[in-house]
Amino acid sequence: MLRATTAPARWDLEVDVVAVGSGLGAMSCAIAAHDAGASVAILEKAPKLGGVCAYSGGEVFVGCNHKLAEEGRPDDPAAAKAYLDFLAGGYAEPELARILFERGPEVARYLEERAGVRWKIIKDFPDYHYPHAPGTAASGRYLEVELFEGAQLGPWQKKTYLTPHMPPGITHDELFAWGGLATITKWDFALMGKRVAKDLRGMGPGMMGYFVKAAVIDRGVAAHVGTPARELVVDGGRVVGVRAERDGAAFWVRARRGVLLATGGYDWNPRLARQYEQLPEWHSMCQPSVEGDNIVLGGEVGAALARVPSHNLGMFFGYRIPGEEHDGKPLYRASWEGGYPHAIWVNRAGQRFADESFYRDYLPKCRSWDGLRQDHPNYPPFLIFDQSYRDKYAFATYMPGMEVPEEVLARGATLRELAGKLGVDADGLEATVARFNRFAVEGADPDFGRGSYPWAAVMTGDKSRPNPNVGPLDRGPFYGVALVPVGVGVNSVGLDTDASARVRHVRGAPIPGLYACGNAAAALDTGAGYQSGLSNVRGMTWGFIAGEHMASGAA
Repeated sequence: MLRATTAPARWDLEVDVVAVGSGLGAMSCAIAAHDAGASVAILEKAPKLGGVCAYSGGEVFVGCNHKLAEEGRPDDPAAAKAYLDFLAGGYAEPELARILFERGPEVARYLEERAGVRWKIIKDFPDYHYPHAPGTAASGRYLEVELFEGAQLGPWQKKTYLTPHMPPGITHDELFAWGGLATITKWDFALMGKRVAKDLRGMGPGMMGYFVKAAVIDRGVAAHVGTPARELVVDGGRVVGVRAERDGAAFWVRARRGVLLATGGYDWNPRLARQYEQLPEWHSMCQPSVEGDNIVLGGEVGAALARVPSHNLGMFFGYRIPGEEHDGKPLYRASWEGGYPHAIWVNRAGQRFADESFYRDYLPKCRSWDGLRQDHPNYPPFLIFDQSYRDKYAFATYMPGMEVPEEVLARGATLRELAGKLGVDADGLEATVARFNRFAVEGADPDFGRGSYPWAAVMTGDKSRPNPNVGPLDRGPFYGVALVPVGVGVNSVGLDTDASARVRHVRGAPIPGLYACGNAAAALDTGAGYQSGLSNVRGMTWGFIAGEHMASGAA
């Protein structure tokens, strides 16, 4: 039954602005609103602060950013906009896209100058589609942060998320200097260990360290963890607060100027994920608290939903290592291994169908639908590699030389034996590997152009090879695993928002007092494509816009 909760007789906490969530969007909102003179409270469902961003690589994709200008090589606005338009594929709302493009650099500069976020450009890191798409750049648009000292968080040091997915205590520049994800055996683990001991944080945890410090420590914004928002409170058609829950009891929080939903998406809501993402199953790399609260809370007050095509957003295929958990729920990992030399992906027919090193190519092809057979011909994909791979590269958390349990990774003395264990057509697999090997010895892939995108070579390649992403599968035994969809919180459906980050009602007008940003809001500003760092810049920018707007009392 649809309903709107009415105001209680007594509020437990009264502030101007309530941010529901504690990721990049919520913290940006808190900083902007506070600096504009408003009081702010943060309500976080999870036991720690940081949100999905804390689990990420901490990349923020900002065309025309101020760091490029400081280096004396300013970005070309026309080129940067052309690339974003290319990514959008015609599915972005022009006004929202314009605002994100124009305000993103402004917000990044403000956060450095006024909030102490120490940005740096990730060196030699190309746009995803460089040099094959209009407006792409060889480097300069990715920002990350300098290492952050966890001790600066004081009492919140142990109450902020670290990431189980990204290497700890390093920057992207160091990761790439050591060879990238494929060459983990060449990483400087001694240096990493020293930094971890000092709680020096990079990537997502480092970025959220700066934002939590700016909002919660420096500005004294009240943050409440383990405090899920259960309902929005409506009075006279306006959202005026939140009925949250703390220690099993109702916790009523008044928001005099507005509520921001920065809860993330619905990765851990199986029904919503299956319905909206249109795959037979869905798993997630995110914290289990990401359960679709944006859809539920907004839906109860008449919020409209919007969507962009699901086929090419931010997600991966991956696996679960038995026993690994986070916050008491199964932990899933993304598979990058398909881009390493001596590895390929195949479908049930044993055939390759995409460039395994570049997920912009394989994601939509995994989703393809055969209308005659009524199924997904490339789902699930199977990762296949040989002993040369095992001798040089890691699989998941298993280093070369470590035994991998059969329940994690199937093994066969021959390709035919492996195919039988995986349920893959043996003739097809043998023929596919034979063809792949003929060209791989020369570092070529005429079928799918593997290795032709510099981003893939940097991220998943082995630079010691002529083609960093290609190597033959010619030494048994052979290994394989069926992969499953693994979300990163970037969903195709979200709340419909306007140019001020206000949530629209199903009848079109903004709902007074209700805002949304980041993954809680539909990606109408970026459209049908994806580039790592877009999700973070969306959250940061629209959270800031929402904070400004609420503090102004304009709605």
